Amino acid sequence: MYIGRFVLVGQTRAGRWYVGYRVSSRSFPNRRVLMGDGRATVMPTEDAPPSDNPYIAYNCFRSDGQVGIVANGSHVDPMIDKVSLGYPLRDAIGLCSLALDFEHDSYNTPRVTAAFDASRGEAYLGIVADNQLLIRQVNPSPGEALLVATYELTQPTLIYLSGGSAQELADGLFAAAYEHPVGAMVAMPTHAGWDLATHNAR
Repeated sequence: MYIGRFVLVGQTRAGRWYVGYRVSSRSFPNRRVLMGDGRATVMPTEDAPPSDNPYIAYNCFRSDGQVGIVANGSHVDPMIDKVSLGYPLRDAIGLCSLALDFEHDSYNTPRVTAAFDASRGEAYLGIVADNQLLIRQVNPSPGEALLVATYELTQPTLIYLSGGSAQELADGLFAAAYEHPVGAMVAMPTHAGWDLATHNAR
C-alpha cells in the first residue's frame, strides 16, 4: 500500500519515547534526509533532476529543549517557533496547521505532524487536509507507535517498530511495509537534547 509521507510518535518496549518521519515518494525519489544541529532536512540528491516544486526540500524535524516536532513540510518551522515563544504544543500545531493549510499542489497533499514534549510527557498527532483538521493527544503503549499519513491512513493508525535506539528505529521505519520508501529519520529525547538517526535509500 502506498500511503505517501508519514509521521509517527511511539515508545520503545523499554518505554523510551520517539518521533519519526518517513519520506515515501513516487514522483521525487531522488532525495535524502540529512541531520543537522537540532534539525533534520529533506534535500534532493546531487543527481536529482532540476525542479521548481516548493514542497520537495524542507526541514522535517526541529527541536526546542525537550520538545521535538516532525512534519512533512515547512510547517515544522513556525510550529517550533511558537513553542519557543511559550505556546502550548497543541496550540502551536493547531495555529500553524490552520495558517498554512494543506499543500496547494495537484494532489492537495495534507500536512501531517507528530510531536512530543518530554518535559510534560505529552504526544500529539496532527493533520490538515482539504476535508479535515485533526490535532489529537495520543498515548501509545510501550512497543507501539501511532502514525498519520498523507494518503490512505489519514487517521491515527497503530504500527509496531522493533528497536531500542534511534538508529534501530530509523532502520525499522524505513523498512516498514509501505511502498516507495526514500528516507527515514527518528529522534529520541535525551538529557542533553535529541538523539537523531537516519536511513536513506541512497
